[in-house]
Amino acid sequence: MTQPTHFKFPVFPLNTVMFPGAFLPLRIFEPRYLRMVAECLKHDRGFIVCLISNGREAGQAASFNTIGTLVKIIDWDDRGGMLQITCEGDRRLQVLNSGISNDQLITGEAVYLEREPTTGLAELHQPLVNIIAELFHQHEVEADPDLLTNASWVGFRLAESLPLSPARKQWLLELTNPTLRLNALVEDIKELRADGKISDDPNLQ
Repeated sequence: MTQPTHFKFPVFPLNTVMFPGAFLPLRIFEPRYLRMVAECLKHDRGFIVCLISNGREAGQAASFNTIGTLVKIIDWDDRGGMLQITCEGDRRLQVLNSGISNDQLITGEAVYLEREPTTGLAELHQPLVNIIAELFHQHEVEADPDLLTNASWVGFRLAESLPLSPARKQWLLELTNPTLRLNALVEDIKELRADGKISDDPNLQ
């Protein structure tokens, strides 16, 4: 039997770029998204987070960038008419087409993007590990040493954490080569330091 290549998921357009492996807390209060979360929990399914290209998070369905990330709900709390949920980014997808229900919930037909190859860090990128380790230390979390050698994981963590524009983060999400993403982030970090947006670090040349 042929396995399906297209999948249908609810789409949640946000002013946030979601990366694989990232965690995202959300407060859910609109009826359409309360319905979405209930159905996702009932059927153990995820939904797609995409960056808004035009429109707002609340109200009418917004236009969105077609490449986003499938997220899974890993924790939730019912607060009487509002849900507090925590999501974890899973895989990147591209939404090929979408429809809007009467309550403005978007459903998209999507295909998974290929998983990036497991790639180690080049010598040029080794100083980036220090930045990741410091970010985790600030949040009192210890990074998995095995993940610190994975170019995709390091690139996604830096891209989500650095004070970059949403458009730049979206571009980094859409890259399919982890080494090219790290090359771009090295240049981004240099520019951010030159502009005084992040502290200088002599370990990154």
